[in-house]
Amino acid sequence: MAPSPALPAIVPAQRSDARAFMAYLIEHVAESGRHGAPHFAVATSLAPDEVEQSARERWSKPLDEPLWGRAWLLLSSEPRPRVIGHIELRGGRVRSESHRAVVAMGILHPHTGQGHGRRLLETAIAWARDRAGLAYLDLGVFSNNERAVRLYTRMGFVPAGTRDDAFRVEGAILDEIQMTLALRAPEARAAGQSEQAEQAGQPGQPGQGSR
Repeated sequence: MAPSPALPAIVPAQRSDARAFMAYLIEHVAESGRHGAPHFAVATSLAPDEVEQSARERWSKPLDEPLWGRAWLLLSSEPRPRVIGHIELRGGRVRSESHRAVVAMGILHPHTGQGHGRRLLETAIAWARDRAGLAYLDLGVFSNNERAVRLYTRMGFVPAGTRDDAFRVEGAILDEIQMTLALRAPEARAAGQSEQAEQAGQPGQPGQGSR
């Protein structure tokens, strides 16, 4: 892990990075609702051992298994090498949603507003589209986190709905906006559906097998 001294590096997370990731994530979550920042996390504290173990497990799973994870770490060498941000894609709980992944992202407060969020998103989107062959990326963002909503919108995510009063954190009532990014053009998605239908034995009827 050797970042550029001029610009924090973005590197794929390895299982051996789980402890450093845990330390960063605990620090990041503690910033939620502090320093003038809006609430962005569903909790203000985490269990260190659970965070570390869960990361190791997600990052070691192949993409064809439920609940896989792939993360990229934003690394700074000033004043010492450390994780200052991340983005992670997580697979769903069932195989039938393996064409989608959920986005989670964060950056420590002193390093926000410097374009790192866009860089992280560009990295994850390119991997999801070109390497993993995913069709959609989904995320949830609190409606009061206006900077994040603007960034996701600029990156092509579109609102899919809002859950009013989704979370209550430290007395704050938080609405969650669900957003989605389509990684493939409509015609490509239609072609993929036709291929799946043919494999199932019913051309033109995705998801229905022969009887």
